Amino acid sequence: MTTGRVTARGRLRGLGLALAAMPLVVALTLLPLQFAAALVLGLGVVALIVIEPAFGLYAAVLSVPIQDAVELPAGLTVTQVVVVLAFGAWLLRVLAYPDRRIELGMLTPWLLFLGVQLVSIAFTPYSKLEGLLQWARWVAAFLAFVLTLGTITSPRHAWGLVLAVLLGPSIAALIGLYQFVVPTAAPESFLILGGRFARASATFGKPNPFAGYLNMAWPIALALAFYFLGRHRAEQRADTPRSAPQLEASAVGAAVLALVFGGFGGLLLAGLFASYSRGGWIGAMVGIVTLALVSGRRTAAIAGFGLVFGLLGGLLGVFSLLPPAFTERLATVANNLRIFDAGEVTITPENFAIVERMAHWQAGWRMFRDYPLFGIGVGNFNLAYPDYFVAPWATSQGHAHNYYVHTLAENGIFGLLSYLMLIGGMFRRALLVRRELSGTAWGAVMVGVCGIIAAAAGHNIFENLHVLNLGIQLSGVWGLALVAQRWGTRKHEHILGNRRRGLYRLPPV
Repeated sequence: MTTGRVTARGRLRGLGLALAAMPLVVALTLLPLQFAAALVLGLGVVALIVIEPAFGLYAAVLSVPIQDAVELPAGLTVTQVVVVLAFGAWLLRVLAYPDRRIELGMLTPWLLFLGVQLVSIAFTPYSKLEGLLQWARWVAAFLAFVLTLGTITSPRHAWGLVLAVLLGPSIAALIGLYQFVVPTAAPESFLILGGRFARASATFGKPNPFAGYLNMAWPIALALAFYFLGRHRAEQRADTPRSAPQLEASAVGAAVLALVFGGFGGLLLAGLFASYSRGGWIGAMVGIVTLALVSGRRTAAIAGFGLVFGLLGGLLGVFSLLPPAFTERLATVANNLRIFDAGEVTITPENFAIVERMAHWQAGWRMFRDYPLFGIGVGNFNLAYPDYFVAPWATSQGHAHNYYVHTLAENGIFGLLSYLMLIGGMFRRALLVRRELSGTAWGAVMVGVCGIIAAAAGHNIFENLHVLNLGIQLSGVWGLALVAQRWGTRKHEHILGNRRRGLYRLPPV
């Protein structure tokens, strides 16, 4: 009798599941193949997010290059939807286990910056709706940051995030390099070097945000490559009482990891070169100098030699020993740093981009002069531009081509100060954790995080890198500095012991 009831219940449960799955089966049958595949992939991602919210963070970071692959209503992107889903799944887990400790940090500068943006929206003479839409994009980046702190609870999860941070830009770099060497499908304005190549933009539509995206990854790859290369050399010289097979396996493992991360770094830097973005190159230079200063004396010396070789390359260019197109591009980098009045310059094909950028800087500065405290309102640069443009540059490009000027224009002096507090606080935290974990793989990751923050800050002088959901990638990088600190000071001695034994994985949290 009991067995019969159990069997009947099992059959009813199976019938219920079959009926529930019927609409999905019908949809997969009727939909075109590409939509059916997207539906299956989306359901799989949702299932993984529910099982482990950290996968939602990985998916959000990896989705940045393909965020426009599917058009969603209300201007939403796939990346934003994934962030919200992952945050919701994590929040439900937090509510289900209220006794578990949650370690969050650096929320004050975040909330201060978001609060200043809300005040700017409240007092804007332009559109409050546009302000709220832009504010929502920053909220998505904030949720990604909180999600990083909430879901990356072990070194295993953290390594997954490191790989996601490197893998997405690497895929974009491959696409960009293909565009560089096969320029036939590129817009005419992207053609360079006599039309033989084209500026790479991958899936971002423009080379500058593509270069900014790569600047948010390669410093970690290079820092880890040099770290594991050093470990490989140390293992070869090791005199610890381990057996020869152990020493050989450890040295080989370090060499393989050095090659893997070095491959990531080389690919990303090649893509950055292919973008032909002067702002991106300047950001990369700032990142390299920061890597050298943060890493220590030896790398600082290496950077010095690199600078000497760079200057030598410039001299060779002067004597026409380098391709003229490349040296001309390098020469215009200095012009990007020159301040002038865009309304009094004769426009030529050679200076068009530089003068246009300066015109947007001047328009942003004029907005700030009229609204110095809280700006014209976040998200309203385009709407205000016709009132402040420098003739003949009457068409806005969407932002001030300088995020600091852009922030002054939209959020005023309080907005700029709160933004600088945010990125300065993140840099300081990464630097402190790097010192605590010196000599470990995670110490190297922190060197890379410092390099990314510096490269993005340098690139932001000529661009707005907080567009196209690039903030999701940056939030994940910032979050690494806080989650790594969890196995920092109180376990430092244990970490040093692992280092002496040639182990690279940190102890579990």
